Amino acid sequence: MASKFAISCFLLLLASSTLFITIQGAQPYQQIHQPKSSAINLGWVSAVLSHKGYRAMALTLETVLEPLIRTQFINHSTTLTLFCPQDQAFFNSKYPQPPPLTLLKYHIVPFKIDPHTMEASFHLGSKVETLLPGHPLVVTSLPGTGASNPSLNQVKVTDWVIFNNGRLIVHGVENFFDPEYDVVIAKEVPSRGFSDF
Repeated sequence: MASKFAISCFLLLLASSTLFITIQGAQPYQQIHQPKSSAINLGWVSAVLSHKGYRAMALTLETVLEPLIRTQFINHSTTLTLFCPQDQAFFNSKYPQPPPLTLLKYHIVPFKIDPHTMEASFHLGSKVETLLPGHPLVVTSLPGTGASNPSLNQVKVTDWVIFNNGRLIVHGVENFFDPEYDVVIAKEVPSRGFSDF
């Protein structure tokens, strides 16, 4: 019963926030190809995500992830890659809503990943470090290998480059990555991450 109430509250918050995000980001696509800068307007990123149908993640970005992402940009001169689960993943999730920060950290990679980087730098079974220490993603299919979409932890990347300003790259995925996935694979494949480039 409390679970249904929590989900109802989350949906109501999501619906009201979506209207605000949509109004706030009336021109989201002008910022997609902006030059590299040290500042990132996460409101624009949220507006783009909302416009592309990733409303739950847009709300999560503004309410939960914004301090984490800002800290990463202040403390490190790096590009981050964020993998955003589709809205349906939030409602079918085995995780509480809103998702815990540890789960969300598992969806952020501290370097650039795009289709070219993934194909050129990784192979099947490669491990990709995330902001959740000790829990890398595992490459389970690659672009151009006969798979319709590449995947990490058996979760397909469905939308490449929803947003990219040179410091933050955002891709859509069909579901949440499961942090326990790499535990099963850990004994079989050596780790690959940023240090391997």
